[in-house]
Amino acid sequence: MIVMKFGGTSVADAARIRAAAEIVRGRLPRQPVVVVSALAGVTDLLAAAIACAKEGEREGLEPLLADLGRRHRWAVSGCVEDASRRHDLGLEVDALFEDLRQLLRSVRVLGEGTPRSSDALLAFGEILSSRIVAAAFSDRGLPARLVDARELVITDASFGHAEPSPDEIGDRGRRLLTPAIEAGEVPIVGGFFGATLDGRTTTLGRGGSDTSAAVIGAALSAEEIEIWTDVDGVMTADPRRVPAARRCKSVSFAEAAELAYYGAKVLHPASIAPAVRCLIPVRVLNTLRPDGEGTVILDAVAADAPPLASVASRGGVTAFRVASKTLRVDPGFLPRVLAAVDDEALVPDLVVSSEVAVTLVLPARVAESTLAARLRAFADVEVRDSRGIVCVVGHGLAREGAVRGGVLKALSAWDPEMVALGGSATSVAALVPEARLDACVRALHREFFEAAA
Repeated sequence: MIVMKFGGTSVADAARIRAAAEIVRGRLPRQPVVVVSALAGVTDLLAAAIACAKEGEREGLEPLLADLGRRHRWAVSGCVEDASRRHDLGLEVDALFEDLRQLLRSVRVLGEGTPRSSDALLAFGEILSSRIVAAAFSDRGLPARLVDARELVITDASFGHAEPSPDEIGDRGRRLLTPAIEAGEVPIVGGFFGATLDGRTTTLGRGGSDTSAAVIGAALSAEEIEIWTDVDGVMTADPRRVPAARRCKSVSFAEAAELAYYGAKVLHPASIAPAVRCLIPVRVLNTLRPDGEGTVILDAVAADAPPLASVASRGGVTAFRVASKTLRVDPGFLPRVLAAVDDEALVPDLVVSSEVAVTLVLPARVAESTLAARLRAFADVEVRDSRGIVCVVGHGLAREGAVRGGVLKALSAWDPEMVALGGSATSVAALVPEARLDACVRALHREFFEAAA
């Protein structure tokens, strides 16, 4: 048995849904369970609608609802040919939109929304898409069986970032999914959301649909989990910066985590942790090129894997150098700095510290915070904005001194403002002016990936 997760771009419209059906058809001998995200852009539209409702902005809300309705009705009309099935699905979609309107109206009248109500509203994206995909698959002759994620993915009550319950999911998976699989059916499950034991809708946070696929795969001891998206897999660099970037055949979970943290957007590593803990391979594939091999993410490094995996990069960061005003060793200095950062709900990308100073690399939105003023109350602060991070990732950095030395030498040519070895020892990150970021990434890629090709 395998789990196939289709992201938003892979079910963006009727054409993509039909293509997904044919990909699943080719996997029928492997007994697939299909997990689907909301149609591309729908979760953002729902979030905007929730914000309008909280502010009581009816004028802003109506265009958003109209856009949401139009997208889903186009999908229905374009991917379901049977008139009777299309009519029934249209009625179901209309009923769900009426429920959505009623919930948003309640939030607008009250003038506020809770994390619980936000989860109930955000889940509509996957509730709608799973029904459309199930109907479209059936229309194309696939034995699809819709399974409501609220009956399967049981979580705690941490609304917005709920934690799945592996034992409950395992029990329900064996009851709801296993009989369907054994009967030759293809279960269709909406990703990203679930419910508490008492039936309250929850969402799983960032990478939620990947999390759904991973916990279902782990619960049923899947052979493999496939993540279908719009890229060929994990790349040796961001193709927008490096046109010569190529696909990695495999990466370890540790490497994937570092790449995601420093800019790769293929998946969020925490979301696939349940699969990795169960030693289930996770393969990233491209729906636009379904015959490709993609990238497989493994618990440990593959025997034939090269020492370096990729050059990740991210612009738009700001560096804070915070120095003690007394220049004396103060055990409480670093905790005070980190507490101020935490109070602003900021997460540093890099931290390099000494006894009397610390340099923090923070997201650009730090400019909107009061962090600098708070820090200047007890320290000298130098702020450098318009910076970028370049990060070379690979298991060879931990195992081979020559590899690590070569990367450090290559980075030194770009006069980095700071360099840090990652906590997992599989990455070396450097801070450079953003104006030089693209050139730096391209040069590193040429030296470590193109020269070896």
